[in-house]
Amino acid sequence: MNREDLRNVLRDMNEGYKEMKEEFEDKTDYVLDTSGQNCPLPIIKTKKELNSMKIGETLKLISTDPGAVMDIESLCNSLKQGLEKKIEEDSKFVFIIRKTT
Repeated sequence: MNREDLRNVLRDMNEGYKEMKEEFEDKTDYVLDTSGQNCPLPIIKTKKELNSMKIGETLKLISTDPGAVMDIESLCNSLKQGLEKKIEEDSKFVFIIRKTT
């Protein structure tokens, strides 16, 4: 295999990865980015957003506040909402919340 063939294989692998990543990325109904905002703003805005959503819809919340991890868990428990996923990536905290009530 020469260099050109190797480049083509790597290019095809990269394109396949991009397609796969897009296909499996979270498909949410709403996105709320509270980056740069500290407590209590992420909680207040999340609660307001959840109140305007229909049962079964999902919210992707993005926050840079480390306190949001415990706060969002507590909020979801107190409001009986489904916290489906929480991820830390690139110094941000990402939560997927499903409206259940």
